[in-house]
Amino acid sequence: MAQPSASADLIAFLQALPEGRRRRGVCYPQWLLMLMAILGILSGCRSARDLERFAKRHHQEFSAALDLEMPKSPCDSTFLHLFERVELEELFGMLREWMLA
Repeated sequence: MAQPSASADLIAFLQALPEGRRRRGVCYPQWLLMLMAILGILSGCRSARDLERFAKRHHQEFSAALDLEMPKSPCDSTFLHLFERVELEELFGMLREWMLA
């Protein structure tokens, strides 16, 4: 039996996180923004503007790999709004537990 990939496990982990944002005005799933942020940070992004550029640069790859239809990539304010709504300490703790498992 094939083992699930680490990326699939990470996506499943992110999809299981409780939504921290209000439904109104939400254009991107929280798990997708979190995935982009994690990959962006691992790639050297240090600001919301960097994450915007990373998401724009890899827009087609994200869409194809995840089989998503995204007319455009998220902007820096989308990432800022996400980080304002998510309990980062709780997220980091859960992420640390996931990585250790």
